[in-house]
Amino acid sequence: MRTLTDQIIARPDFAERHEIVITAPRERVWDAVTTLSLSDLRAARPLFAVRELASRLRGGHGQRDDRGQRDDRGQQGDRGQQDGPSFPFTQLAVDPGRELVQGLIGQWWRLGGSHDPSFDGLDDFLAFDTPGYARATFNFLLLDDARPGRIRLVTETRILATSPDARRAMGRYWRIIRLGSGLVRLVMLRAIRDRATR
Repeated sequence: MRTLTDQIIARPDFAERHEIVITAPRERVWDAVTTLSLSDLRAARPLFAVRELASRLRGGHGQRDDRGQRDDRGQQGDRGQQDGPSFPFTQLAVDPGRELVQGLIGQWWRLGGSHDPSFDGLDDFLAFDTPGYARATFNFLLLDDARPGRIRLVTETRILATSPDARRAMGRYWRIIRLGSGLVRLVMLRAIRDRATR
C-alpha cells in the first residue's frame, strides 16, 4: 500500500517508525490526531528542555527559524497548517481519515544556529534542493489491519539530506537524538490514544 509519505520521500536517508493500537472508531482517532496540541505532551517536556539547554550552551539562545519562531521544544508556531497538531511543521498532504503528512526543512544539527527556510506547501518542499540542508516529513497513518473496532496508528519520521555534507552532519546528529525523538513520538501516540478513548 503506497502512502502519501511514500510519494513525498520514497527513499529517506534516516527514518523512525512507531505505532500503537487504539480501541476506538476511526473518526475518533482522526479527530484526536488533528486536535493534538503541545499541552497534551507534558511527559515530553523534559526532552524538550534538554534540547533547549544544549542549544543555549552552544549558541547562547534557543533554536529558532529565520522568522524567529521556536522549534518543537514546546513553543507553538504558525506554519500555515490547516489540520493537525500545532507544531512548527507545514502541512504537505492529507487524506482525511487516513493520513496526515507534515514537513520541515532545516539544519537541526547546527544547535543554536539553524536558520530553517520557510516554504509554502508541498511543491516548494519537493523543489527545495539548496545544499547543506535536510527535508523531513512526519506523518500519522490510520490502518484497519488490527482486530475489529481497533485502529493501528502509525507515525513515521523520514529525513532526506540535500547534499553529502548535510547527510554526514545529519547522521551524527541522528545518532544523538534518535532515542529522544522516538520517545517523543511514543508520547504523542499515547496522547492521541488517550484523547480518542475518553
